[in-house]
Amino acid sequence: MQAQGASNRQIAETLGVTVSTASALLASGHRAKKRGGNGAPSGRGKYGIATAALETAIMDLWDEGKSYSEIADILTIRRETAQKIVAYMREGATDLAMGREVATRCSDALLAALIRHHPERCSA
Repeated sequence: MQAQGASNRQIAETLGVTVSTASALLASGHRAKKRGGNGAPSGRGKYGIATAALETAIMDLWDEGKSYSEIADILTIRRETAQKIVAYMREGATDLAMGREVATRCSDALLAALIRHHPERCSA
């Protein structure tokens, strides 16, 4: 859009973002092009792999009982990164985080409400 003469304001309005966000994205694209990239996101995060893959690797190691420092050493990342990702991935990640009994009770209540209010969508 910018190559076609659109201003940052016009680009921001088209994308539904603020002008400062559009400007930052455009600047990031220009920097990537200077480094030899194509200006498009690579799908890789800060550590050279996709964020989702990094999160999965960290959580797998965490589930194995590794410490933040061990995770950081194994994945060659900062300890703080491992700690931050574990914190937000564990926080309410599943309904079972509040307890199996509560999750079962909530599921039963949801099913009963669906049957009561939308019987045509529920089969016995």
